[in-house]
Formats: sequence, C-alpha cells, structure tokens
Amino acid sequence: MAKSIRSQLAKLMADEKVLAVIRATTDQTGLTPKQIAQATDIPINQLYYTINKLVAADLLTVVKQVKVKNLDEYYYSSYNFTHEQNTAMQAELAQFPALNNISSTWTQEHLTELMQLLLFHQQQFLTALETQVEAQLPAEQMTTFSAFSDLKLSAAGEQQLRSDLLHLLANAEKNDPDSAATDKQTVNLLIEKW
Repeated sequence: MAKSIRSQLAKLMADEKVLAVIRATTDQTGLTPKQIAQATDIPINQLYYTINKLVAADLLTVVKQVKVKNLDEYYYSSYNFTHEQNTAMQAELAQFPALNNISSTWTQEHLTELMQLLLFHQQQFLTALETQVEAQLPAEQMTTFSAFSDLKLSAAGEQQLRSDLLHLLANAEKNDPDSAATDKQTVNLLIEKW
C-alpha cells in the first residue's frame, strides 16, 4: 500500500466525526444524513463532507435511495465495513490458524482492508480509554489496558510467543473461571507485533 493511502486512512480514522458516523450507521438498513445528525449530535451541514469521504473510502455504503418530493434521499450504512468485511477477513484469516503461512500475495490483495480494520480498532481502543480516563474511573473499574514490550527473542522464541498468544486467545472462553456468569461482556483485543 502506498504510504499516501495509509496516511489518508490514518487521517480519516483520526477524525472524531468519522468515527461517530461509522458507529451510528452500523445497522444494515442505514440512516439518512438527518438521522445520522440526530444520532451523532453533529450538525447536518457538517456531515455531508464526512459522509462523502467515507463513501469514497468504502467505509460507508449507500444502501437505499428513496424519492421524497422530487429529491433523492440516501440511506448510508457502515455495516459492510464494521460487520461483513470484518467477518469476511476473520474467515479468510481462519485459513491460517498459525498465522505463519499467510502469503504476501494474499496480504497485498487485502492490505487496504487490513489497514482500515486496524486503524478502526485502534481508534475504538483510544476512544474507550479516553472515555474511561475522563470519567475518572478507579483502576479496578477500568476495562481498557495496554501493554508494551521490547523483547529480545530468537526466531524460535518469536514463533513460540506467537503460538502461546494464539493458544491463549483460542482457549480464553473455555478457560473462563466464571463460565456460568450471566453478565458476560465482549472483550475486544488487538495484538500487534512488528
């Protein structure tokens, strides 16, 4: 992917209006700009530019067009990006359980989608972190956390770490110490290595 495309996606995902529109339009049926404005508290006159940028980046799709008094009213949805693309990407990646054998050809063919998803998930994390910090939650109520490490590992050690992490994730639900709990919540994780 050209550096300029990555920079454009990063700039787009850093825009709070963009994230608000993506989150507000996750339903398949879509919303009109007026409905998006109501859902996001963003004035409608500030939305059109953002909506056009999202459509151009394939993050928002026109799912319906309705004629209202000689005007076309468009319904926009981010479902394809937030659900279908994510699900399709996960299904594709499931073909590579060890994540050792993803070909460079496959990655090149899906690089834009991978970048979109990574940037979106990183912004979701930053938004959740910021919200919890601003709410001044005590440490035991914080659900966001991050960990950073610079490890010196051999190639075999790196492969072992990857295997251990993937094994831990694959068995996390099965190993839940309170598997009978009725108040379970979704735990979002993004592990990146470079």
